[in-house]
Amino acid sequence: MTQWSKERVEQLAPDAASAKAGLGLAKPVEWPSLGRQDQIVWGECQGSGAKPYQVRVALEDLGYRCTCPSRKQPCKHTLGLLFLLAGGTPFPDSTPPPFVEEWLANRSRRAEAKVAREAQPAAPPDPEAQARRQEKRESRVLAGLDQLESWLADVMTQGLASARVQPPAFWSQMAARLVDAQAPGLATRVRELASAALSGEQWSERLMVGLARLQLLIDAYRRLNQLPGPLAAEVRTRIGWTQKQEELLTQPGVLDCWQVIGRRQSLDDTLRVQYTWLHGAASAEIGLVLEFAVGRQPLPASFLLGQVLDAELVFFEAALPYRALVKPRGAAQRQALGLPRASDVLALQNAFAAALAKNPWLDRWPAVVGPVIPSVDTDQVILADALGRRLPVRRSFRQGWSLVALAGGEPVSLFGEWDGFEFDPVSVEHGGALYSMGEIGGLPVLARAV
Repeated sequence: MTQWSKERVEQLAPDAASAKAGLGLAKPVEWPSLGRQDQIVWGECQGSGAKPYQVRVALEDLGYRCTCPSRKQPCKHTLGLLFLLAGGTPFPDSTPPPFVEEWLANRSRRAEAKVAREAQPAAPPDPEAQARRQEKRESRVLAGLDQLESWLADVMTQGLASARVQPPAFWSQMAARLVDAQAPGLATRVRELASAALSGEQWSERLMVGLARLQLLIDAYRRLNQLPGPLAAEVRTRIGWTQKQEELLTQPGVLDCWQVIGRRQSLDDTLRVQYTWLHGAASAEIGLVLEFAVGRQPLPASFLLGQVLDAELVFFEAALPYRALVKPRGAAQRQALGLPRASDVLALQNAFAAALAKNPWLDRWPAVVGPVIPSVDTDQVILADALGRRLPVRRSFRQGWSLVALAGGEPVSLFGEWDGFEFDPVSVEHGGALYSMGEIGGLPVLARAV
């Protein structure tokens, strides 16, 4: 139980508000009952209803379940239970109550079913059937490209100003056609065009870049056989073809000492995605590991910010390999709590330009920028380096004032992603500590800024 700390629980929270709410519930008076058996802990938290919420957590793999209706996972009750554990509150050893026994039985059945499925020999693939499916999809994709190219020509003929005032259906209908053509990657990029058309001061530049990249993607796919292997793989991925993870994991990767330099979660109605960025000490590579959870399924607690681990990362084939899978890894080492060497604003922009030359569809470039001083100019956060070069932060960034207060007028280093227009901060190093952007919103730093 000693491996649990307040910091580790905070990193599991989907946002700063959930962490704060969970910490508020970390009082024994809020819990009519608590218990544990080996690596299983549980409790009942009294909410606003007549019946308390029932919470159970498997510490070994961080499986959890709460009877509350919250869409945020883990919910504040699960976080509150873990905060109690991290704070040293005693959990009496006892026999699990029925709601825990039922949950454990369901977990066991699911695990057994998974083992049984994996133990069954896979049916040998039918090469002829595979070829027919591949040919059919290729035909659909090419037909979708023809529709998209005609649509792009109409957009350019009517002009960007006309595109900006189009109703949502104008974009969603084209995206739906591309989904039907089995080109989901193109559909996503069309939806992004709608966001670009409604963006701020640089909407015309963003929209033009998006349109140009789509046309370039159409041209590249039609000449796929003429492209180098990594670039061809990049084009196929952008169209919507997937690479099989099972096959990737059989390939050799990059064995290194990797530090977790950024973590973030995104949430929509059905799917939650956990983003983890790792930096290799020897290779200086940055890898992005994606983990997914559907509905109330828990996201794995695989990594902690600042954690250092010996592992082998296998990168997806691409023009600039970035997304990665982690092979079975060694034991985690102590936390480093620092970012790798930072670049100033000019070096960041030059690196992004060089990357674009290799991959013209690059949407975001991971980088550490610093030392920079954050400030607020009108309604946007600005990062300024020692030579006065300025880097705008994305306008939807919610922790701007907290970041400015944390810096207190002093330079900091930040890890994030640059898209050519705005910098999207993920984590910040300050005072020998490494914070996620979600964490700084809950730090008592505003008084210091005053």
